Amino acid sequence: MRHNDLPLAWKLYEEGRSYNNRLVPNQYALVETNTEFFAGNQWLHLPDTPAMRSLPKPTFNILKRVASLFIASLTSSAVTIRYEPLAYYDGGSRADPQGGAVAFANAAVKNLLEKFRFDYRVREALFDGAQTGDYCAHFYFDPQAAPFGAAFGGERGEICMELVDGINVMFGNPNDQRVEVQPYILIVGRDTVENLRQEQALWGGSGDIEADGDNGGMRGVGGKTELGGDESNAKALYVYLYTKKGTGTVHVTKATRSAVIYEDVDTGLSRYPIAWGNWEKQKNQYHGRALVTGLVPNQIFINTMFATAMRHLQLMAFPKTVYNADIVSAWTNEVGQAIGVHGLQPGQSVSQVAYNLQPAEMSNQIFALIDKAMAYTKECLGATDAQLGTAKAENTSALIVLQTNAQVPLENVRAGLYEWVEDIGAILLDMMGTYYARRHVVVEREFTELLTSPSGAPVIQSGTGLLATEKRCRKAVECFDFSCFKDLWLKVSCDVGESTYFSEIALTQTLDNLRREGALNLVQYLERLPEGHIPRKQELIDELKAKANEGGMK
Repeated sequence: MRHNDLPLAWKLYEEGRSYNNRLVPNQYALVETNTEFFAGNQWLHLPDTPAMRSLPKPTFNILKRVASLFIASLTSSAVTIRYEPLAYYDGGSRADPQGGAVAFANAAVKNLLEKFRFDYRVREALFDGAQTGDYCAHFYFDPQAAPFGAAFGGERGEICMELVDGINVMFGNPNDQRVEVQPYILIVGRDTVENLRQEQALWGGSGDIEADGDNGGMRGVGGKTELGGDESNAKALYVYLYTKKGTGTVHVTKATRSAVIYEDVDTGLSRYPIAWGNWEKQKNQYHGRALVTGLVPNQIFINTMFATAMRHLQLMAFPKTVYNADIVSAWTNEVGQAIGVHGLQPGQSVSQVAYNLQPAEMSNQIFALIDKAMAYTKECLGATDAQLGTAKAENTSALIVLQTNAQVPLENVRAGLYEWVEDIGAILLDMMGTYYARRHVVVEREFTELLTSPSGAPVIQSGTGLLATEKRCRKAVECFDFSCFKDLWLKVSCDVGESTYFSEIALTQTLDNLRREGALNLVQYLERLPEGHIPRKQELIDELKAKANEGGMK
């Protein structure tokens, strides 16, 4: 097919691929190297020489250990999305002073995040960012899906989320990292020809979809290895082209190299359904800098130095026997085995027949340099002894201070993650307002419950004569028209849960001190204690409150 006859989406894809190839270093080669080194395949692309083939292949994967540690630290606090009504509004938008719509928005997004397994998705995205520098979430609406397992009758359609490798996302203006100002955005992927043809028939597209082997841009060994032989397994590269038209809504085209599956479909969305994040932002380009980038030579040096040291020990660590072959026909190192000696001259000592060469000593500078290389690599990455769990502190407070200070290098990465989550919240709000219409949603409602004693009798508040009550929450299914979100201004924020294990230690120690000084009673202490420290904590609190209201706890 001539270049002029190619679909527009494919022409733009070729321009994006050319841009990635012209970056220094080449973006495809960089992503491939980082991915393989992170996975531990660190000897794959080194020169294949006789000397290299004879070396052992040790792998001391510092990069993965540090990255896993950082990601565990970043995700130790659960994140979620929360909507709030704005105190102001302008233009043609409506306010929500009662906050009724906000409750349904929060309930719906909570259900979506549970469906996405969002905590796991965040970890997976950060692993992508640590290896390639970029992480991306792509959202789409599946009109055939049945919400809540079709529990509410004929309601259909669900918002879906997928993570896309950053190398497979192309911006119309690659010198700008902002998503909403892009003239267009491409999402690249591969699917079976059979699935693509079925989708084309459903939409009434044009052209013949042909199988191809264009998987060179896919990430990792897995992305470049596909089933072969059977025509039903044949795959083709496809491209989503998202653009913003004069109407202000997002339009989408899906095409392969030789066919159009659907073209210029108005999604009705006001925002691109793409959330983009970088591990570390780079000036004047949308690709970020990965944690692994630039430290691959350090990893190669550490591995090869260990390999040469191991080879030296294999060859030289054990004594070698030199013997006179004219006198000894064969030599054996078997324990207790006799060695026959022939032709020994008068006065000639047996020690002159054979001699053990002592092993050559290896310089201690080698291992000192390896240790230095490891230490400096971790230091450049920002991994301290406190984070790695090797720090020695005299007391817990000192350890908490060290751990808190160790979090500072990750603050920029953490801020970028929270911004990414807030972008997802804005996208989900836009999609709910566009696609959901009127439907059922599971919400939590507060209610007031009377407290009862173990005998079942109502509890009277001491000194007031009033019945003791407590606020609780229960889940309810209610119906709501989500289309109002298209005209409603809501503030999107990223809520962060309890932080780290060390913070729990500090909180528990503070509560212990307050309890010891009499500033907290037992109920107040238990209510503030982190979850998981005391089994059936709420049941114990209820019993203590009931006893107190009956007249006696201090």
